[in-house]
Amino acid sequence: MPRSSLSRLSKIGCFVASGAICVALMGANRGAITKPTLNPDAPVVELFEGIDKDQFEARLVAQNAHDGKIFITNKTDKALTVAVPKGLVGVQILAQAPNNQFNQIGMGNGMGIGMNNGMQGQNGAAQSVGGNAGIMGQNGQQNGAQNGNNGFNQGNNQFPGGFMFSIPPEKTVQLAFNSVCLNYGRREPHAGMKYKLAKAESVTTDPVLLQLLEDYSPRTARDAQQAAAWHLANGLTWEQIAQLMDEKIPGNPTPYFSAQQIQAAKTLVEKSEKSAADRPQKVEKKIETARSVVAK
Repeated sequence: MPRSSLSRLSKIGCFVASGAICVALMGANRGAITKPTLNPDAPVVELFEGIDKDQFEARLVAQNAHDGKIFITNKTDKALTVAVPKGLVGVQILAQAPNNQFNQIGMGNGMGIGMNNGMQGQNGAAQSVGGNAGIMGQNGQQNGAQNGNNGFNQGNNQFPGGFMFSIPPEKTVQLAFNSVCLNYGRREPHAGMKYKLAKAESVTTDPVLLQLLEDYSPRTARDAQQAAAWHLANGLTWEQIAQLMDEKIPGNPTPYFSAQQIQAAKTLVEKSEKSAADRPQKVEKKIETARSVVAK
């Protein structure tokens, strides 16, 4: 087949694939609540406990390394208050490896220094992403999980280690997901990939990394947060991170992180180390605290 025909077919294929992604996102967005409130009469259910009991369905669309959308659906016939932990991760679901979706952290150790070296990863796997959720702003991005915009997370919307809101029966709430990549050397996620939402503790037990993900803020420099995440998740030294190159223009590699961004990353890690010592240790206690807050 002539190269020009292959080119046209390739463009048609990309157009069809992009259209399918757009249709899927439009379907997921239709009718979703973007400014949830708190119903004091609705029972409090931890997100993943509710998923296990088939009370909630959670979908994650990881649009890129830093932005995504979470859709949580109440599958029951009564209002429920969902307690969402601060730290969340998205792990790519691979058809050829259904039982190897987690334990992804650390796969970047020992990989070549250079952003385009080995970015396909094993079996073409993409990076896991980790961060936290918040309400959607007018621009479609997170409006701030910590600042209480639009009444969200104010007063009794918060509990130690997370936040909560109510979902009417058979309705869906849409949240923004702000994140960093967790597997240096693998591909960056995009909306055409299938991801599963999970507890941050399902992929790492490092309290400092968990703290970093919980404290993720869209108001903090993303590059600094990414450098800090790769340092903690993949064991890359600061010297190795300083050598990472991004070759957007072939033959013209440029440093992926500036010296200023690396210094900011070091500060973030130091802050996470200090905060990690005060982390709530038991999820059960967090949820009991949430229930008592709603009851007041």
